Amino acid sequence: MTPRRRVARALADALADARARASPALERADAAPSPRARASPRATTTGRRFATAARDDGDDDDRARATTARTTGTPSYAFASAMSRATSLEDAVRACARDVARGLGRGRDATWAQLFVCGDYDEDAVARAGKLTRELLGGTSVSLVGAVVRGGVGAEGMTESGVALTAAAMPGTTTATFRATKSALPAIDDGSACSWVDLAKSCENEGETVGVTVFADASFEHVGELLTRLHVAMPNSVALGGVVDEGSLMFLNDDVVRRGAVALLIRGEFELDTHVAHGARPVGPVMSLTHAHDNAVLELDDSPAHPLLLETLEQLPENSKSLPVMLGLGVSGSKGPFVCRDILSVGETGGVEVASMALQEGDVVQLHVRDGNWAKEHANRVIEKCADSAKKVSSEELGSENSTGAMIFACGNGNRMHASNFRERVPGTPLGGAFLRSEIAPLAKGRASNVLSHTSTIGIYRKRKKSVSM
Repeated sequence: MTPRRRVARALADALADARARASPALERADAAPSPRARASPRATTTGRRFATAARDDGDDDDRARATTARTTGTPSYAFASAMSRATSLEDAVRACARDVARGLGRGRDATWAQLFVCGDYDEDAVARAGKLTRELLGGTSVSLVGAVVRGGVGAEGMTESGVALTAAAMPGTTTATFRATKSALPAIDDGSACSWVDLAKSCENEGETVGVTVFADASFEHVGELLTRLHVAMPNSVALGGVVDEGSLMFLNDDVVRRGAVALLIRGEFELDTHVAHGARPVGPVMSLTHAHDNAVLELDDSPAHPLLLETLEQLPENSKSLPVMLGLGVSGSKGPFVCRDILSVGETGGVEVASMALQEGDVVQLHVRDGNWAKEHANRVIEKCADSAKKVSSEELGSENSTGAMIFACGNGNRMHASNFRERVPGTPLGGAFLRSEIAPLAKGRASNVLSHTSTIGIYRKRKKSVSM
């Protein structure tokens, strides 16, 4: 048995013993270290018909719900996205749901959906949008998450006032949703089709992935710890999503949530490739964080942080000195990429306060500058990698134009052209997503996800290729 499988089995056994009340993964995971609208009569859509799924649903509230997708026809996956700028929110939702259902195929229900609303819609109408979407796409068999966001991506465009909807038919997968109000993992009902034990054991099965989509309110301070604990409980998981503006509504199946975090988990034999386009360029040397307190960097390489950073800036070329500066932070031994944070203030003793980051002495630090020209070139390279990833389809998916799907979560103040560039370079792959306050993604394969800043994160879903025995 490989070391990874021994760890997975031990974790699963520990989880099974703890199922009596709370989440079976709770005890194991808690031990982890913290780390305006214009009228449009129709929606536009991308995606065609290829797959089918039927699932059962359980209860919700603060407890997680789970449903299982069962293949009733071809095992192919199908993805579709749509967008509408209708002035009536109900009309926009109906138009998107109609076109997404058409994209997936007649009589074929979605496995999951992600709904994004932006603009000045009535809050009562927004509160009903998730439930209406599920009813139109197949009822309680559809697991749904989403949020009110700064901008939505769907079909062939993006909107700052309207609705964007993405859905997938992924037969053979199991899905769950939950709401988190603290860093601990929430409980899952015993009668659900998917438990934390099932999810933890999935890493024993070679080829299985747990894809996680997470949205958190900006006031939720525990999102970083939650992401770490999710990865500890499910080492084969990949988490994407973002942080929405404080007070924005988030969708969780039929409900809306204003605080905490909501999440969709998908377990199955698929691949979820993630790609991050960074908006800040690393400059200067990589230094060691030798003294920190809360979110204040006090000393780097045993010297006061601020004078050392100023010295680094002084050595930059003239065309870089006027660019906005960020501080990149990484785990000990890392050479990047780093999690970048804005510098909020400089203390009298030479310390530097950074935004929303738990610091740990021994981590590594490097200055970054927000360089638009560099970011554009970097994004082009990332999208080329996305194009290569989308081509790696299984033999069953060959010839199926929408058998891979993609989600993009980007900085609300960032480059809005990344979605357009993706469509141009990766035609035939439906793209959905949102522009948010911050983004969530892993910076390297196999690592826990982080809350990022000034990035565009792209996740590409596709059915895993079957290995051929000789």
